[in-house]
Amino acid sequence: MKKLLWVFILFTAVSFISPFNSFGCSCLWEGPFLVVAKHAFLIIRGRVIHHNLGRPPTMVVLLLETLKGGVFDSGLVIQMGDGMHCRPTLEGFPLGSEWILAINGRGSKPGMGLALSHCGEYWLRVENNEVTGSIYGGQLQKERMPLDELKHRLKYTRFKEFFKGRVSTGTRYNRPFGPCFMFILEPITDGWEIVIKEQGREENFARLTPPLHSVPNPRFIEGWHLSDNPSKCATREYLSDNTPGNPRRFIFSPEVGKGIDGQGAVSSVTPREIERIEGFGRGLMTIEGFRLEPGINNCPKIEWLEFSVLLEGGY
Repeated sequence: MKKLLWVFILFTAVSFISPFNSFGCSCLWEGPFLVVAKHAFLIIRGRVIHHNLGRPPTMVVLLLETLKGGVFDSGLVIQMGDGMHCRPTLEGFPLGSEWILAINGRGSKPGMGLALSHCGEYWLRVENNEVTGSIYGGQLQKERMPLDELKHRLKYTRFKEFFKGRVSTGTRYNRPFGPCFMFILEPITDGWEIVIKEQGREENFARLTPPLHSVPNPRFIEGWHLSDNPSKCATREYLSDNTPGNPRRFIFSPEVGKGIDGQGAVSSVTPREIERIEGFGRGLMTIEGFRLEPGINNCPKIEWLEFSVLLEGGY
């Protein structure tokens, strides 16, 4: 009995020592920031400007930047730990400190307002243009990351989408996917080019799909690729008899044209950079049906094309 009493006293003492503990909460820790933040409807960068010790305790945060969602006020009142809800306590968020906060995450029980959950790493400290905390590691692990890199990862969250479509000669096909991307079949002389774009940028994020030389690239879909006798097409690319397979595999990343093969690049793209692109985004386009019509130089044109597409990636 005495042993159980001492365990209870020790647990209570630890609860009060830790500024991030909501001792009346029974939720489990669900993961680091980049795992749990996707469950929050609002992510901001803000500075703590006031503590209110009422019931519930709250902190007022000056909004510096909105990273996800939308707000109308520059000052946000956020409910904190009161011993009953799964929220961190005020002591861990000193006045003047700057944070990335994922608000109204699982377990926060905000009611009609805003609250910060303690059921995962829903906050990261911002200092000297870096963030610190459990970013993608364990509960007690403290990691560092440049603030701009974290913003990049929050913008391009993970996705996996499947859809089917049909396109006719000379027409353009568009389909939005993921957080901000567009899958496009861009008409070319005898077919289409697979293009991945982001709103506000003209770069084709899929343009570095290998192979880059010597044989036709799988991004291009031309009539002679689907012909029974491709070698009859006198103007086929590289005069190659090797046609891209079905399905067409391609890779893409928003780093293309910026960090990889951007303006002013002085060297060819490297195998490591290709791995980085593939690590971000992968596509699989399967040609389900088509009809060919005669073309110039025995190079047929595609009258119509039916297809399915699987896209996945993100950080």
